[in-house]
Amino acid sequence: MHTVFTSRTMSSNRRSGRTGGPAKALLSTRAFIDRLDNGLTAAEGAQDVISMITSRRTVTKLILGHNKLADDGCIVLFRFLGSAAGRKYRITEISLNSNEIGDRGLLAIAAYLNGNQYLTDLFLQNNRFSGDPSVIETFTNSINSSHLEMLSLTTNIALSDNFVGAFFSSLRSTYLKELHVSATGITHRSAPHIISYISSHERCRLHTFKCNGNALGHSAVKRIISAIEKRNFVLSGIELYSNHMATESDDDDTSSDDTDWKELESKLRLILSRNMHLKRVAEKEALGLLCYSRTLLLPSTSSALCMLPTEIKLHILSFLAPSLSPSQRINVCTYASALTTLPPLLPKLSGGELKICLPDPFSLGFAEGEKKVWEVRGATGGCASGKCLGAVLCHKEQQRTKWLEAVECSAYDGRSA
Repeated sequence: MHTVFTSRTMSSNRRSGRTGGPAKALLSTRAFIDRLDNGLTAAEGAQDVISMITSRRTVTKLILGHNKLADDGCIVLFRFLGSAAGRKYRITEISLNSNEIGDRGLLAIAAYLNGNQYLTDLFLQNNRFSGDPSVIETFTNSINSSHLEMLSLTTNIALSDNFVGAFFSSLRSTYLKELHVSATGITHRSAPHIISYISSHERCRLHTFKCNGNALGHSAVKRIISAIEKRNFVLSGIELYSNHMATESDDDDTSSDDTDWKELESKLRLILSRNMHLKRVAEKEALGLLCYSRTLLLPSTSSALCMLPTEIKLHILSFLAPSLSPSQRINVCTYASALTTLPPLLPKLSGGELKICLPDPFSLGFAEGEKKVWEVRGATGGCASGKCLGAVLCHKEQQRTKWLEAVECSAYDGRSA
């Protein structure tokens, strides 16, 4: 087996390891329907799931892997989910791996996905999709109109190069951040489509791309890595396991020299490290620019500097964020100059409860004569002390991430002036 090409981050691991991570245990299981390997079969099995859904006020996750819903069950289930009764449930994750679903079922999923603003994670590993271009194009267009962030099509071995041509040429979702197409029968013929997609700043917003166990070959992998180096500054997690086998090749696609693959691995590691560094720089500059833009661009007469023409103000502000592209700086400044974007003086109530961070259990203090640390943080919001659970359950961190994505500053643009 040849060298693994990968850059694993904590967020990538959490998102791709949905079945066993600690984050799952922190969520209310009452909103889960977990029927993994439960003997669900065809339409009857789908009706069983629907009965469970309608018996609950809230459902956020459907874990239905390793059953036999097949096309008929998939159609029944997603017709319900797409109905007025089903749309009441804001489902964020659906897992249907190993369910013998074919193209008819995939079209039913596409119909539900079309325009869906709640579903973020969709797992469809090891099914029976044929890769028919017309079906894949319909499915891809539904992704483009949705807010889907993570898609796994791993081990759908019949998809092959026909799927890649239809999928990547149509894919243009700005929400999709993680894509798994491992063991899908991809050969070196798919390389041009993959390269075209990952080279497009307008179409590709992926942070993680997994393409293991295919037959790209050495030459195609080399070209993909070169394209990332030159034109992609967003990807931070790449996996290209076991792509050394090529069914038909040109140039050196059948190369089995370990040295060649190790050189590619080292090169990719440096590229991903570069992207991560530039991401941190872009985020830091965007947050700093927001503070100064608020002062300079909000309506005010308290400073002579604020009386300057807007063009001069923007030119001055550009020196504070040299790594951002002009469009990124404009996005931040536009946001900063609007009074409506100012944060409220009082915290908002969500569902009648104050939205606060959960404390880190390892930082709890029990000193005699003092209140427990969690009590203090519970009253103050949790972040001031820096001892909440951080990026996992820190609401301020989540809001910061959403803001960076909204102003398109969550990664280096690559077109800085």
